[in-house]
Amino acid sequence: MRSFLILMRVQLHALACSLMPHKRRFSTALTVLAGIALVGLAALYLVLLGITLISFGLEAAIPAFAVALSALAGVIFTFLKANGTLFGLADFDLVMSLPVPRRTVVASRVTALYASATLIGAIASVPLWAVYLVFASFSPWAVVCAVLSVLLAPAIPTALATFLAFGVSALASRFRHANLVYIVISLIAFTAVMVVVYGYSFSAGANKGDASAEQLAGGLAAISGLLNLGWPPASWMGSAVVEGSALGLGAFTVASIAVPALALEIMQRNYLAINAALTARVRARALTTGELRARTERSGSPFKALVLKEYRTLLGIPSYAFNCLFGYLFMLVIAVALSVIGLKEILLSGAVDGVEIGAAEYDAIAGFVVNLLPWFFVFCAIMCPSAACSISIEGKSSWICATAPLPQRVILGAKLASNAVPVAATIAVSALVLFASGQVDALGAACVLITGFGGFFLMVNIGLSSDVRKPNFSWTTPNDVVKRGFPIMIVVLGGMVLAFGGGALSFVISLNLGVVAGIAWNLGVGIVGAVAGWLIFRHTCRVATSYLTR
Repeated sequence: MRSFLILMRVQLHALACSLMPHKRRFSTALTVLAGIALVGLAALYLVLLGITLISFGLEAAIPAFAVALSALAGVIFTFLKANGTLFGLADFDLVMSLPVPRRTVVASRVTALYASATLIGAIASVPLWAVYLVFASFSPWAVVCAVLSVLLAPAIPTALATFLAFGVSALASRFRHANLVYIVISLIAFTAVMVVVYGYSFSAGANKGDASAEQLAGGLAAISGLLNLGWPPASWMGSAVVEGSALGLGAFTVASIAVPALALEIMQRNYLAINAALTARVRARALTTGELRARTERSGSPFKALVLKEYRTLLGIPSYAFNCLFGYLFMLVIAVALSVIGLKEILLSGAVDGVEIGAAEYDAIAGFVVNLLPWFFVFCAIMCPSAACSISIEGKSSWICATAPLPQRVILGAKLASNAVPVAATIAVSALVLFASGQVDALGAACVLITGFGGFFLMVNIGLSSDVRKPNFSWTTPNDVVKRGFPIMIVVLGGMVLAFGGGALSFVISLNLGVVAGIAWNLGVGIVGAVAGWLIFRHTCRVATSYLTR
């Protein structure tokens, strides 16, 4: 038992460190504050969901929603963390050589996943249970059911998600470009989810009144029925809470303990075979002399070769790609959505919370609203800061660029170009889409391009300069650099201040001095940002020495 507790504590510490910085107190404090804010926002939305269910007379559906959301949170967390925590270990040989039984090793890692999934699931379910107990039915029996639900609801889905994560990892290991396929599929899936969610939000906001309320009530009732039908534990907990069924509570408890126990036994008996299957990758065919010559000729110049290397690095590390590619996606989705639906129609529909205006009122403030558009693209652009951590992400391979017979300006320029060129192209395409659809005029499209790129270029050069001065080559996982690195934090936080502050000032200037003054402000900030970013880059190249010595 002592060995089990020690190993589980190590795993919990590793999982905690993967979610927040552990070197800088300031970074840790910011991460904790951001986490508290996100948890509070999620709790607020879930409370509103619970109140909505009660207002429609669907309080009996709250237990099913609580169990399903807790299970979903457990599945997502386990699916993301199982590979690297339970299997696919970088130090697998060291772990298995410990003088500890295999069952203890596997049990400690599975328990750490269960504990973490339960914590995440509690964030999703406790607000709903609180609403149910306060507004629907408060009794000792309901409290007992709620506590058991919070503790056990993620157990079965977590057990199933471990095998699903293994299956996906095993399948991906058989493909040469598995990471690229995985990234593309994930981006497409995320786009589909975003379109469905915001499309439903727009349609719901566009159809207000009694008919819309009836449709919403019917939709929530249908979802509740599907949850009870498709996920038996949700149905069992619902019958236990609403009907006082001891049999339902017993079935929920027994299944939530038996299924994970069975999964643990299967996992520990086949643990060696499972990890061996993940290491049996398909070997790539060696390139012929002609293919090598053709690839070299396509590279053309050292600068182009370095740019291609940056793209391969970005697409070769999924966590790096996910943290730096969603901004491109957001910009294109925003441009297409505004072109298809229309900015005026979105605001008049009431789909934007807190915005209730009529057609005449919109016409009066249309210029002010259009002047805010470039700042949305600034916000999206700073979510693509791949150059900001491009030095540290090289890790132990940093000696390759550091010993290359090239000036630092070429090396750093390639890193910057690999990020700045696609961002500029994406913003330009978005501006053209908005211009072609009539949402902005030529000057508005120019504002979107210049302001969006100028703000991004300034912040990403600040991040790159910080990474050059203090690179982190000792990381053990890319998340140390991509999610918790100081350069990324500078770009994201500084960019958010720039986007929100610049947008607010643009609105104030437009409101008090006129739309033309707001346009001038947007263009001026964009031009100044681009020039300042270029000056920072030149200064970085002058002061940078070989970062191999850092």
